[in-house]
Amino acid sequence: MSVMAGPCGSSYRHIGHYPISNGSQVLAYMDVYWSSTAKRNCLVTNHASPTYGVSLYTQATIRPSGYSWPSCPSSTGCDGGRYSYYAGPVYTPAGVDMSNRCLDITGVIDWAQRTLTRIHCG
Repeated sequence: MSVMAGPCGSSYRHIGHYPISNGSQVLAYMDVYWSSTAKRNCLVTNHASPTYGVSLYTQATIRPSGYSWPSCPSSTGCDGGRYSYYAGPVYTPAGVDMSNRCLDITGVIDWAQRTLTRIHCG
C-alpha cells in the first residue's frame, strides 16, 4: 500500500486535527503537519461536509509561538481567500527550527474562527 504525500509534501506527517465550529456544526478542520527533515510545521484549513465545495472566505495562519502573526494573504505563513475546499498549505518560517518550539495556529471559515496557541511543543 502506498502512502500518498500529504498536502504539505512527502516529508510531512499529520499530527493534529482541530475542528472549527459555529457552535452548532463543524464547518472546517485545521490539520497540522510536521516534518522532522525540514524541522517545520505546516497547516491546512479544510472545509468540512456542510461547507465542502462552497466558496467561502477561508484562512490558514501559522507561526512559531512568540512570533508576530504573518501578513495575509500572501506570505509563507498565511493563506486566505474565497476557497471551496481548503486554504493553505502554509508553513512556519524557513530556517526556524521548530523541534523545541511551540506552535500557534488560526483557522477561519466564513465567520467562524479558532485560534490555538502553544500547541505541539517540541
